[in-house]
Amino acid sequence: MFEAAGWLNSDEADALSLRGRLLKDRALRSAGEDRTRYFDEAEAAYMRAAGDRRATYPLINAATIAFLNGKPERAQMLAQQTLAVLESGDYEPETAYWLGATRAEALLLLGDIPGGVTALEAAVARAPQAWEDHAATIRQLQLILQQANAANDLFDHLRPPVCLHFSGIIHLPVQEDGIRDVVEAMLDQIRPGFAFGALAAGSDILIGEMVLARGARLHVVLPGPVDLFRESSVIPFGDQWARRFDTLIEAADAVETLGGVTRLSDAAVTLAEEMAMGLAIRHAHSLASKAVALRLRRSTDQVKASEAVWRRRGLPVYDLAIDRESPASMLATLDTGRRRAILASTEAFPADLERTAGNRPRFVQDVWLMDFDDLGHAIEIATTFLRSAPENSLGLVYHVVDRKDDDEQELAEIASLLACRAPQGTICAAAPGAFALDLCAPGHHFEAAGELVTQFGDIPIRLFSLSGAA
Repeated sequence: MFEAAGWLNSDEADALSLRGRLLKDRALRSAGEDRTRYFDEAEAAYMRAAGDRRATYPLINAATIAFLNGKPERAQMLAQQTLAVLESGDYEPETAYWLGATRAEALLLLGDIPGGVTALEAAVARAPQAWEDHAATIRQLQLILQQANAANDLFDHLRPPVCLHFSGIIHLPVQEDGIRDVVEAMLDQIRPGFAFGALAAGSDILIGEMVLARGARLHVVLPGPVDLFRESSVIPFGDQWARRFDTLIEAADAVETLGGVTRLSDAAVTLAEEMAMGLAIRHAHSLASKAVALRLRRSTDQVKASEAVWRRRGLPVYDLAIDRESPASMLATLDTGRRRAILASTEAFPADLERTAGNRPRFVQDVWLMDFDDLGHAIEIATTFLRSAPENSLGLVYHVVDRKDDDEQELAEIASLLACRAPQGTICAAAPGAFALDLCAPGHHFEAAGELVTQFGDIPIRLFSLSGAA
C-alpha cells in the first residue's frame, strides 16, 4: 500500500519515518542476511527523516534499530545525540509523554536501566490513561531488553490494565451482598481496565456494574439484537434487572451484537462468548497487556466449549463457585442451533485438501464453498490452501444457522462476495463472527480493514495476508 500510494521514493520526513517503521517490522519477522539488510534500510530511512531537524522521533528510532542490528556503539552515539537534543530544550513539538518515553529509550540504550525505568515512570505519570502509547513504548523497550539479555519484567508495573472476559450464573437472589463481597475480592486481584461479556440478568449484570464502578471500560457482546436479548435473558427475571441492564447498555463503551439472529440459541450464546473472548484477547495484545477470564458458576456446571478453548491456550481463569439454584420456571430452554464457518474460494480446492478437511466442496455460481463446524479447522484449511496458491483469495463467514436452507444460502453468498473482492493472497473474514478468530485461530492475525458495501448491508471485515504473516 505504501508503494502503491507513491511514497516509496518520497523525501518527505513523514514518509521516510513510515518507511523506516515498515522496514523495521519486516526485519523483526526475518532472519539472517535479510534481517540485517532490512534493519540497515530502516535505519537509513529514519536518518534521512531526521536530516538537520531537531526531531527526536526519527533519531531515537534509528538508535534502537542500530542496537537491534548488532551495532551498540552506533546506537549509543545516536542515543547521546537524542539526549542532547532533549537537554537543549530546542526540539520539534512533541507531547510530554513521548518526550519522557524518548528519554527512557535513550537511557536504556546507554545501559542506564534504572534511569530508563524512572524516566518511563515519570512519562506514564504525565499521561496515565494513554494506554496505546504506553503499549507501543513498552514493546519497543522490551526489544532492547531482549537484545541486551536483561530482565524482561522491568516495565510490567507500567503495562496497561488487564482485559477481562466475564460470564456467570443467570439470576441471583435479591440479596446480593454475600456474592458481591466475593466478586469484589476477586476484582481486587484482577484489577481490570476493560471488561468484555454479555449482560444476562444475574451475575453478568452484577459484574458489569462493579467493573464500571472501578473505572473500567465495558464492552458488551450479545448473541442477538439488544431487544431480543433483553426480552429473553433479562425481563423474565424482574423489572429491577431490566432497569440495571438498560443503564449498563447506556454506559457501555461499545455494544456488539450477532446480527441476523431472530431467536436465541445455545449456538448463538457460544459464538457470542467466543467473540467477546476474541475481543478481550485482541485488546490485550494491542495494549501489551493480559487477557483473563472471570467465571461465576455452580459447582455442578460443566466447562463450556468456548471456555475450553480459552483454557487450552493457557489463558488465566478466575473461578468462583456459587451454589445457588435458579427456579426452573424462570430458565428458558434455548434451541440448540449450530455454529457454521463457510469458506469460499475463487479457485478449486485441491483434492488432498478436501481429504484433510473431512468434507467435500460445492461449486455455486463460479465460487467453491466448504463448510466447517469448527472455526479453527476452517482457518487451518484456508491458510494451507492460500500458501499453496498465493494468487488466490478467500472469503470466510462464521455465524449461527437456525433455518438451514435460508441461513446457509445467505452466509454462502456473503462468503462468496468476500472471496471475489478480497485482495490477492488474503483471507477476508466478515465481522462480527471474525471477532472469534483471536480466540479460535491463534497465530493468524486478522487486521481490521474497514467495511465492504454489499446488498446485505455494510459488512465490517478483517484481513489475513500471507505477506504479513510471521
